[in-house]
Amino acid sequence: MQKKVQYTITLTIVSLLASLGVSSTFLLTKNTIKKKELAARTEALYRVLPGLEGAPVEITPPNVSDQDRIYKGLDKSGHIIGYAACGEAQGYSSKIKVMVGIDSHFEKVIGISVLAQNETPGLGTKMTEVESNATWWSVIFGREAESFNVKAFDDDSGFEAWKLPVYEQVQRAKNVKQATKAADKPQPWFQEQFKHKTHNQLIVTKVPDPEKILAITGATISTKAVINAVQNALDKVTRILQPTKWEIK
Repeated sequence: MQKKVQYTITLTIVSLLASLGVSSTFLLTKNTIKKKELAARTEALYRVLPGLEGAPVEITPPNVSDQDRIYKGLDKSGHIIGYAACGEAQGYSSKIKVMVGIDSHFEKVIGISVLAQNETPGLGTKMTEVESNATWWSVIFGREAESFNVKAFDDDSGFEAWKLPVYEQVQRAKNVKQATKAADKPQPWFQEQFKHKTHNQLIVTKVPDPEKILAITGATISTKAVINAVQNALDKVTRILQPTKWEIK
């Protein structure tokens, strides 16, 4: 009986220490994780709203959840580029989250950017793969294309703060030129094919067809999930900003 009590006490202590360790790790990495997620979302907005000048304008109606926030992008002349929102859907082995831009007439997709996915390596993960143009020379001498790094956390820029999903307040990007570079970077072929597609063209095909979405080889479920996530984002925008269903032109 005494040994059982000792085992119980030991197991309890080990469990408490493990819980304490997990909790401490979460608290220590919480802010870092948020900053990385925020940087990815910020970059995604500039990708799906090419030509965006300055910070996107949030136009979310009252009493809308953080994940349903909607943004309006303006160009240098103050004209509306389009609108953007996040969408998600269940993939083969993970939730797939995307940022989607739609034009100001609610007719076509401007672009998409996959924010998060944990699909099968070598198959579903190809949705985020970019064909590299790097040569051995550039690799050896470190002259690969510069990576995008939004400085969204400096508060010495003098710009007004703006909101992103999940977070209360976010500072406007300090260097807009870096944001422009994000839109110019090579994009995954899979994501590129969503550009200029209408709602009725978001259909999976296994053979090349400019009017449809070509499935990733061996990852049809993941492909359909991305399409569902894109449709989820489009539905949020059109449901709130334009009651009538958008149709193919």
